[in-house]
Amino acid sequence: MGKAYKNFWSLNTDEAVVTGILRDETKRDIEVFMPLNAQMKDVDLVLMNMKNTKTITIQVKGSKAYEPRKSEVKKFGKGSSGWFYFDKKIIHNSTAKYFIFLVYVLKEVKEKGRRVIEPHTITIPTKEIRDLCKKNKIPHGKRYSFYFWVNPDTKKAFDFRDNLYHVDDYLDKRGFEKLNKELE
Repeated sequence: MGKAYKNFWSLNTDEAVVTGILRDETKRDIEVFMPLNAQMKDVDLVLMNMKNTKTITIQVKGSKAYEPRKSEVKKFGKGSSGWFYFDKKIIHNSTAKYFIFLVYVLKEVKEKGRRVIEPHTITIPTKEIRDLCKKNKIPHGKRYSFYFWVNPDTKKAFDFRDNLYHVDDYLDKRGFEKLNKELE
């Protein structure tokens, strides 16, 4: 009698993009793994230092690419935002060590006469995003709403929903520096 095999892994587009970025931004001895359980909650990716076997678990949250409003550009300058809206339990009950928020920024390349979509990451320890939420977020029902604005030219990032707070220290390379250091 044969056995039916079901899809035993799950990797969405945002997780695949973050995996590619992690491969470029982490040290040579660090590998990216994904859990092989589609029903697993909280952990989307696992980083492992292959020399010392230290690991970090990651929850990935992705946003659509949003055309910035003229009023936002006037107020915040270049860049664009990503919107994240999910149950506050996802942060407060998470078993992942880090969250990576993936924000797609629309950018004009004038010399080529084109616009491109650039992925940018906010890589933040779960404990720190919990603290920022307690201090700055107003729950919308049972959910948190984040509007992360990313300006790649100035390397600034902040959440402008509820109370404005900066997350520059977690943007792109600066966030990955913390991951690399923790895995040493």
